[in-house]
Amino acid sequence: MSGAAADPVELPRPRMARGDWLVLFVFAAMAVAPLIGLLVRVWTQGGVITGADGFLVTDPMQYVNWLRQSGESGAAANLYDLAPGPHSFVHPGLFISGLLYRLGFGVVLAYLVWKPVAILALFAGAFLFSARFLTRTGDRRVAVILGLFFASPIAAAVGWASAAQSTVKFNLDFVSGELWTGTYLWGYLFTAVGVGLMPLGLLAFERARRTHGVRPLLIASSIGLIASWCQPWQGATFALILIGASLMADGRDRAALVASAKLLAPVLLATAAPLVYYFLLSKYDPSWRLAGEVNNFGRWPWWVTVVGIAPLAIPALFAYRIRALDFGDWMLRIWPVAGLIIFYLPVGTFPFHAFQGIALPLAILAMVAVRSWLGARPLPLFWAAVVVAFLVVPGTIYRADQMRGAVKAGRQAFFLEPGERDALRWIERQPGRGGVLSPVPDGAYIPAYTGREVWAGAGSWTPDFGWRGLAVAELFNGIGGADADQALVVGSGARFVYASCRAKAGLDQKLAPITLGPVHNFGCARVWEIRPPAGGWK
Repeated sequence: MSGAAADPVELPRPRMARGDWLVLFVFAAMAVAPLIGLLVRVWTQGGVITGADGFLVTDPMQYVNWLRQSGESGAAANLYDLAPGPHSFVHPGLFISGLLYRLGFGVVLAYLVWKPVAILALFAGAFLFSARFLTRTGDRRVAVILGLFFASPIAAAVGWASAAQSTVKFNLDFVSGELWTGTYLWGYLFTAVGVGLMPLGLLAFERARRTHGVRPLLIASSIGLIASWCQPWQGATFALILIGASLMADGRDRAALVASAKLLAPVLLATAAPLVYYFLLSKYDPSWRLAGEVNNFGRWPWWVTVVGIAPLAIPALFAYRIRALDFGDWMLRIWPVAGLIIFYLPVGTFPFHAFQGIALPLAILAMVAVRSWLGARPLPLFWAAVVVAFLVVPGTIYRADQMRGAVKAGRQAFFLEPGERDALRWIERQPGRGGVLSPVPDGAYIPAYTGREVWAGAGSWTPDFGWRGLAVAELFNGIGGADADQALVVGSGARFVYASCRAKAGLDQKLAPITLGPVHNFGCARVWEIRPPAGGWK
């Protein structure tokens, strides 16, 4: 029997019930909770938020930096090294945000406009993909909740019981963070969009097989392109799911396999295009090559994978005993396996992102297994609520507490003092070229707010980051002598030296011989302008 003949007839469209709207509301509230918390802190204690609302400030500030450049020139370069480099990075989402920035949006707002898009993409993907396999409202809703909110209770228990430096704690936090959608929504909005779109692309391709329509095929191809560009690991997983499901559904019928290959071709080509682009960047752009080398570290031990996915994977395994009847069933079963294959393949860098999104198919498979066991009996709501609470509440509280701790620690620039904001605006307005030398935490946000390069910023993109970080720490903490400090500043090639309010050293006398004039004071922040070299600033 051909795969096309085995595919189901047109499926009814699921309708949102009151409970589904409540789930969407709670999901949206979780997505904006850190941003609201940061705004409340500013309202009560003063200051300005930088716009980073996730565990790491550097990454969202990198996206804001890229969108600003995309708006100005259409493509982005590495601004974390004070070295010349090509504007080689093009991204559709950053380009759109860049246009909004050119139209007058603030750089942070131009990025945050993707948060509602990400929320809707993730919810729509979870809701529609769950409805494809679970016809009962209660079953579907449990799968949606687990797919969107699952946060490992094991990681939470180990984290609360372990020392901060524990390797076990670090690894379980790592895998839990990759599985939890809150991680994507807190600072990684394009990841959230890519993860949310992928199940919609799978459904579109299944519809294209069923109807042979051009429109669903175009939708599947477009989603493959966008998801792959937003998050290449999702693109690779998407392609592998479609290939595997087609082989399993049509492998015994040569004619059906040929027809399936013809449908697959445009989708796979669209999905592969960004993957090839990222591969070429990693090989021929020195900054992207550096980032790939820095992020190319070993995978966690195998038991971390087992423990990380076990709460959902164990019940999901029972669904594999149920015969797959059509192409959609094969997509669902192959998805978690495809994610694991992408993770363990010895190609690419930072493969941990392959775990993003697999909580959804595992949750659906678990509910398929539960429904098979229950038969026609209704889902026991009390026990369902207990299980959902166990798989969601402790882990979510733990992740929220980690976010609170990151803000409270003060080691990252979640906030700016008004003087720091004024100093950045002054640097931004100065005519001509020239980069900035600053403490490393401040280097993360300076390109986004000034459009200028920094000598030390994001660890993945700054050459010799360890040495540079130590050098600027000694400079701004007053550890080095005057000659050494002057040599560092001149050797860096920076036009401006920016001391945020956290800098401890008084550098006026040390830097006086190499500056154009006295220090520019902006409240607790200070800026020195360095005398230009003979050839001017580059």
